[in-house]
Amino acid sequence: MLAFLPTHTYPIVNRRRLIWCHLLCACTIIFSVSSALAQGSGIENGRDPARDAEQRAIYERCLVDARQDPEVAYAKALSWLEGGGGLPARHCAAVSLVAIGDHAEAADRLERLAEDVPADDTVIRAGLLAQAAQAWNLAGRLDRAEGIQTRLLGQFPNDPQLRVDRALVRLSAGRTWDAVDDLNISLAAEPDNPEVLLYRAAAYRYLDALDLARADVDRALEIDPKRPEAWLERGILKQLAGDPEGAARDWSEVLRLDPNGPTANAARARLQEMPVIQK
Repeated sequence: MLAFLPTHTYPIVNRRRLIWCHLLCACTIIFSVSSALAQGSGIENGRDPARDAEQRAIYERCLVDARQDPEVAYAKALSWLEGGGGLPARHCAAVSLVAIGDHAEAADRLERLAEDVPADDTVIRAGLLAQAAQAWNLAGRLDRAEGIQTRLLGQFPNDPQLRVDRALVRLSAGRTWDAVDDLNISLAAEPDNPEVLLYRAAAYRYLDALDLARADVDRALEIDPKRPEAWLERGILKQLAGDPEGAARDWSEVLRLDPNGPTANAARARLQEMPVIQK
């Protein structure tokens, strides 16, 4: 797994939330090169642990601010950059732009950040490029996103998260079988990953392979029966199979497990549509 990437994914019902959470991942590894890219460390030979701790705290606070008040976080990141924040400051500024909604600018900045990382720091470069691809996906530039991901997979062909990232882009582009190919490879590496099983279930549903979709959802629920997006997906499959009562029960379970989350909003909307569907 690329160290810059998170070890988890998010519900298929909200692709923007998935990518946004990836971009907000607290990327501690970035500090392995921060002194080389920041200005004025004050240390000629070796690192300054006290300054590192201070910079890390500023960075983590900036990422929190990027979620809660991205415009303020962006301004703080620029000020921090002027004071020698280096790569972490630039990264936080790019993440803040994602939250503001300037996805293309954020993606471009992340790509330029990757270019500025020393060539031998391949994991950090790859992580920044992976995040750039996620931002290009949010910007609707699917070709740009997939191009980056394909190049990264040339370096890390067995990375399961990169496979999932590219699968999401391919699903958005309507290339569902190609997405399934990537998800199959990811699941070969992590066969009990419930999130990836749900992505593949949704892909199978788009392909009208409902039996395969149901098998993946049932497996995901065996692994994690408290995952609301799995109940949401199974309800959709039951609805398509002509079982509206079973669908309603599954969507009601979503509301019980996570009444205030985005998955609950989707389940609630489907429950509200049920009388229309049954007519």
